[in-house]
Order: sequence, then C-alpha cells, then structure tokens
Amino acid sequence: MTDPARADALEARLTACGGVFGTVEGRLTGLAVRPPGPVDPAVLLVVGPPLPLSRAAAGYRACAAALAGAARFGDTGRQHALDLAGPAALAAQPELAGLLADELLAALDPADAFHRELAATALSYLDNGQRLDLTAAAVHVHPNTVRYRLRALHERTALPLDDTTVLATVRSWWALQTWLDRA
Repeated sequence: MTDPARADALEARLTACGGVFGTVEGRLTGLAVRPPGPVDPAVLLVVGPPLPLSRAAAGYRACAAALAGAARFGDTGRQHALDLAGPAALAAQPELAGLLADELLAALDPADAFHRELAATALSYLDNGQRLDLTAAAVHVHPNTVRYRLRALHERTALPLDDTTVLATVRSWWALQTWLDRA
C-alpha cells in the first residue's frame, strides 16, 4: 500500500486483532496472534499460516512472494499466502513466461483484435475448468462460438488445449496470460 494515510488506517485496524505492524521494505507487515477480519476489497492483504517466531523471516519471504504473485495477477482482498503458491511461482519467472508465450503463441499478432479475442476466450476456457458452457457464459457468447474460437486458436498456434494434464494446463494458462498482458 503506497498511500500513507490508508496504510496508517489499515495498520490501526490490524493492530486491534492483537499484533505488531509496521513498514518493512515498503510494505505494511506484521505479526498477529490471529488473522485479521475482512478488509477493504480494493486492498490486497496476504495472510500467512501460523508459524513459530523462529520462522518469522521465512514466513515474511513467503508472504512477500505471495503478494508479488497476487499483485501480478490482479488479486485483491484478503488472500492466504498458501493459496497463492501458484501465482507466486509463476510471477517469479517472467523471462520463462515470455519465452513460453513466444513459443506457443508465435503466430498470434497482439495488434489483431481477433487474435486477442481468441487468446482471451482460451484463457477463460482454462479458468472455467475447460467447460464450454461456463466459458460461453463468462465471455457472453454461444458455446458454439467458444468451440469455433478454440478451433481457430488451435489452427494458428502450438497451444496444447487438448492436453488436459495439470502441467499442460498450467503451461497453456501461463502462456496465454503472459501474451495477453503484453498485447
């Protein structure tokens, strides 16, 4: 949080839940006996798991990495650090993400609105458990339109959307997210 007045207000609110808070490396950071309650939905607050005091430094590093991952993917609100393990790992490798996007999506032109639409539809498809009906509802089109866009993307790229293994899905999602962020 960069606004000092908002940071002070949040610090006062968090301190009420029994802890010590202050700024570390430009971030409002703290140790508390219990997790804070709900926060402003626009604020990103990362909460770590309970740890002995001897592991506080490791907990801080894990929360800082989780915060970077959550911020990279636009998360807000109260988030648990362990739920952000995936985004934290992905955000830590921007060069690898760029190479992956370049390799799998080389035929797409970021200036082409249709190509951006294809990539956004595929990303939504992955975000919706590779279900056509949920994807169609999310992007406000007919399921046949989703099917058409996925086929069109498949014809143009090396993206393996038909491989539904976890790691292949993560690679595809990461490549699409990175490509769309750069488009």
